[in-house]
Amino acid sequence: MGKVIVVKVGGSVLENLDPGFFAGCARMQKTEGLSLVIVHGGGPFISRWMERIGKKPAFVDGRRVTDGETLNIAEMALAGQVNKELVSRFAREGVAVLGLSGVDLNLLQVEPEDPKLGYVGKVTAVHAERLQTILQQGWLPVIASLGIDGQGKVLNVNADEAAGAIARALGAEQLVMVSDVDGVYIEDTLLSHMNPAMIETYIAQGAITGGMIPKVRSAVRSLEGSVREVRIVSGKKAGIFDPVSGTRILKEGVDERVALSHIRTP
Repeated sequence: MGKVIVVKVGGSVLENLDPGFFAGCARMQKTEGLSLVIVHGGGPFISRWMERIGKKPAFVDGRRVTDGETLNIAEMALAGQVNKELVSRFAREGVAVLGLSGVDLNLLQVEPEDPKLGYVGKVTAVHAERLQTILQQGWLPVIASLGIDGQGKVLNVNADEAAGAIARALGAEQLVMVSDVDGVYIEDTLLSHMNPAMIETYIAQGAITGGMIPKVRSAVRSLEGSVREVRIVSGKKAGIFDPVSGTRILKEGVDERVALSHIRTP
C-alpha cells in the first residue's frame, strides 16, 4: 500500500467534474503507486429527489435537516445513484473500484450530532484496518457519506467531516476537497495557502462566510493527525491534482503577507 490520499468530492460539483479527474485518479493509483480513497456527498441529488415527491428541503445553519423520509431519500441518492455513477466512471478508466458507504463493514461509526438536525451523525470512529485491507488489495474505495450508530441505525454524515475522519484514521498524507469553487477567496481574491490561525481570523472578520466556514474548519480538524495539507480545489477545471491549484491549508509556517502576495487568478 502506497502513500494514502483522501479525495472528497462535493455534491455540488459531481455533475460538472472535469473528465480529467477520473483519468488523474487512475494515473495516481496505477503509475504513481498512491493509494486513493474517494469520499462523496450528494446534497443536490437529495434535494432533487425531495422536490420530485413534493417535499421541501429544510436547513439549520446551512446544514440539512434529515427526518425519516429524508434519510430514506439520502440513502437512495448517496449509496445508490451517486455512488454507482462514480464507480462506473472509474471503471471506464480501468480502475479496480469498489463502491461502499460508511455503513458497509461498519466503516464509519457515528452518534447523533444535534437533535435539531434529525438523523445526522458525527463520526466517532473509523474502522481503518478494514479500509487498509481494501487498499492493500489494490482496490479504489468510493465511499458515500453515511454512517451507522451503536444501535445499527443509519445516519446522514457531512461529507467533509467523513473525509477528514477517514484521512486521520488512515494516516493519510493529504486531503483534497474537490468543490465547485477555485479555493478560498478573501475580498474576491484567491489565496494560495492558509493556516488555522489565518482561517479563524478571517472568519471573525467576516471575510470567510457561508458554507465555506464549516469546510475550512473541517479542513483544520483534518490537520490534527498525519495529514500535512488540505487542498480546496475546483473540480470543474483541468489540473485538479496540480500541486499549485486551489488553496492549500497547512498546519503552520504560512506567512499571511506571502499568501496574499501569491494570489492566483481563477
